[in-house]
Amino acid sequence: MSFFCQRARVAPGLAQRYRKLWRGNAIDTLTAAIEKLADDSLLRALDEEQLQVVLASSTRKDLKSGDVLINQGDEEGDFAVFLLSGGLKIGMVSPGGREIILNFCAPGELVGEIALLDAVPRTASVTAMGPSTVLLIPSRTFTDTVSASPRSMIGVMRELARRVRQLNLVIESDRTFSMAPRLARALVRLIDPDADDGRLRFNPSQSDLGAFAGLARENVSRLISEWEERGIVRREGRALLVRDAEYLELLAEFGDDL
Repeated sequence: MSFFCQRARVAPGLAQRYRKLWRGNAIDTLTAAIEKLADDSLLRALDEEQLQVVLASSTRKDLKSGDVLINQGDEEGDFAVFLLSGGLKIGMVSPGGREIILNFCAPGELVGEIALLDAVPRTASVTAMGPSTVLLIPSRTFTDTVSASPRSMIGVMRELARRVRQLNLVIESDRTFSMAPRLARALVRLIDPDADDGRLRFNPSQSDLGAFAGLARENVSRLISEWEERGIVRREGRALLVRDAEYLELLAEFGDDL
């Protein structure tokens, strides 16, 4: 058996398919991809053998910065996106024409997971924040695999229930929190865990931060200037560095009661 098959514990019949998916990428084995999966990914409901089947059916795609992988309203919502490298922005346009950024995704995260469970038009757009590599996972393979395992179905339902509870908390905080806690929450979510200087992932603009936090760009600019004077953040060219993450974390959690 080849080194690849040994590392990933893949059935020999699938090895050639996996080599085509992973060759030339930093995540070069199935084991590495599974280890990189976010803890709250729906794919975590599957066991390793099931993950092999699902990932073997996926298609690899390389993206350039600004490439749009999914458009809001697309009818063909029959796949999810597993990010191997780079970054993705998930956003939508409100009926009033305002851009809303729902999330910025890092490697290991799964995007468009709801498409694994239904086939309705896409509710958001997905855009590459820089050179990125993704796997497109067909929904049919996922649903067939999950349907064959009651344990996996329960795992999916538990994760969906957790997300409903989390969404309720987000909605409640958005109703009660003022601008500063909302921006603090956005910054905390964007701090790069691999950087030691507090810089943000994807180097978002103030307009992006506003769309992510639900604030006007002018309010974002004012708050950042105030926090810079207090030593909470620091600007370095176009990059924004968080100097007092503890303060922002407390502000994000407790809001105006801090």
